[in-house]
Amino acid sequence: MTFEEAVRSYLSEPCTKSGNPKSKAAIMSLTWMMRKVPQQLKDPASGKVYRYTKNRAKSSPNLEFVLDETSGRFVGRKMSSISQIDVTNMRTALRLEKGLSDDGINNYLIYLRALINYAELHLEVDFNKKPKIETLKGNRRKGHLTPKDARSLIKHLDPLRAGMFEMALATGQRNANIRLMKWDWIKGAGFEKALIPHTSMKNGEAFMLYFTKEAKAVLKRRWEIREEIYKKRPDLAEKLQFVFVQTKPQFLGETLASGTMTNDTWKKAVSQAGVKPNTVFHHARHTFASWHLEGGTRDKELMEVGNWKSLSSMADYQHLNEGRKKEVGRKLEGKLLE
Repeated sequence: MTFEEAVRSYLSEPCTKSGNPKSKAAIMSLTWMMRKVPQQLKDPASGKVYRYTKNRAKSSPNLEFVLDETSGRFVGRKMSSISQIDVTNMRTALRLEKGLSDDGINNYLIYLRALINYAELHLEVDFNKKPKIETLKGNRRKGHLTPKDARSLIKHLDPLRAGMFEMALATGQRNANIRLMKWDWIKGAGFEKALIPHTSMKNGEAFMLYFTKEAKAVLKRRWEIREEIYKKRPDLAEKLQFVFVQTKPQFLGETLASGTMTNDTWKKAVSQAGVKPNTVFHHARHTFASWHLEGGTRDKELMEVGNWKSLSSMADYQHLNEGRKKEVGRKLEGKLLE
């Protein structure tokens, strides 16, 4: 089986968790790997170069394609031949030739890893030596928001994303656990808690999530929206198993695809809210942890409520708890002099 055949098979399958088609990010990243793609459009008369877009290429047929020379890395390759050195070379090209940051490179690495796992599990590809792909530790998702910044961002977001961001701030859960949260996970008449199944958790272990009053308020609003949609469209019952669904007629009952969470709508809200331009949805999880530690929550307590696997996975937040650690350490001051 060729790389191209594996890509087409992978992209034809819906996402396992949501049932939605694969994201634009997945399509663009894997297409870049399997064939040469245009990067620019050049006017042969003037020599002027434009950024490539499908609309511009269609509306200006006289423009010539300028291909991205870093693309098409696996053209004609057997899927089973993809190795660790291929991953290393791709990562180097993305950094040095394409000029991407660690976070930009990760967008390619995660989809190549997903494709390799899919090919092995579903297409019975026996790799000569299966590569181990680890994402890079970028900076884009680090940092946290102040309460003022968080309120401002929520105010400028559309109702769906605002509710999801509020839920993430209140619970510390990751994008997928919020975006694909289901009503049958939620227990108790007053939205007391949710049991997230192991299949939906990053670490593969089921997790009991307890809701704050802020989270319960979000759920109450979402339930009212769900009931309103169901009353008009009972045929959407299966789609309405998800808590956070869209209300626009063309996407009624659909969850947001992972790649559209922080699209232009999000970026516009970030700009209007006056928060850092690189603010992404994952900052809610960092903010949850930071606010807890600043409020005196102990490391191990935070691990439990936020479902961090180990203290090392919380390394980015340790400095926020230094004040408390110094306070505890001083309890033994003067002990030898007693």
